[in-house]
Amino acid sequence: MWFFRRASEQGLTAYLRLPGRIAFARVDRRVAVPKLLAAGVVPVKGDNWREALAQLHGKGPASVVLNPADYRLRVLDAPNVPADELKSAVRWQIQDMLDFHADDGTVDVMQVPHPEHLTHARQIFAVAAKNSLLADEAMLASRAGLNLGIIDILETAQRNLATRLETPGRAMAVFSYIESGGLLTLTLDGELCMARTLGVNQTLLEIEGVETALERLTLEIQRSLDHFDRQFGGIPVDRLLLVPMEQAERLRDGLARNLALPVEVLDVAKVLDIAAVPEVNALPSPCFHAIGAALRIEDTKP
Repeated sequence: MWFFRRASEQGLTAYLRLPGRIAFARVDRRVAVPKLLAAGVVPVKGDNWREALAQLHGKGPASVVLNPADYRLRVLDAPNVPADELKSAVRWQIQDMLDFHADDGTVDVMQVPHPEHLTHARQIFAVAAKNSLLADEAMLASRAGLNLGIIDILETAQRNLATRLETPGRAMAVFSYIESGGLLTLTLDGELCMARTLGVNQTLLEIEGVETALERLTLEIQRSLDHFDRQFGGIPVDRLLLVPMEQAERLRDGLARNLALPVEVLDVAKVLDIAAVPEVNALPSPCFHAIGAALRIEDTKP
């Protein structure tokens, strides 16, 4: 099992296993405008993942998006080694960052964009997960009749949502709520530049209210934008997109007042054909990461 395998042109079903439920999406990429065929949430009875996953069965390949606790994503200076030795070098380099031996895991890498005007060392993203965990995911999928060929992560799924909306030469910021907090990604020309987990989650929004959440969220997003500017000086951030979520409009309005860039709520209809699922923007947030994962087709990008 590999991270980031190429998806078939026959379409792709992507899913996230979450507490008591599965969020999923199926996208057909055989047409000029990708077509959303299905999306939603399947409840899981107890630990009967097989029965729930079997409801996703389709003719094409499947992709599972790992939960953040199941992998480690780190930014490293790129080792000065030949391309065919890069993963081996990274495996040694990240050992101290893992809670398992690197030889017991699968490691993959992504290049961080490095525009010509930058003077600091080239960087890469390294992602690692235990082989035993990946084997468990493969076994669950196989028993449910799914053709699991791709292991994905939230950060690249969110990147895929931004790619079709980017302005060339300008960065795109996207924010969403995930199980462990908030996820902010910045992309440039289809590539992931930065990913940060923010300490503002949906629970804070529910307990302390929108205004308190806005204050903290504004501060953390601004700090992240400042860091991006230091790392990629001269690259403007075009706008901030909010993945549809509860109170999205109030968050949009509050962030727009406090940040020096446009803030919008993502409209999936601008990314793909939603005729089969017209109410997609009302789905729970995890479904949008499933949609992002199901948009993967590139040969050269992980």
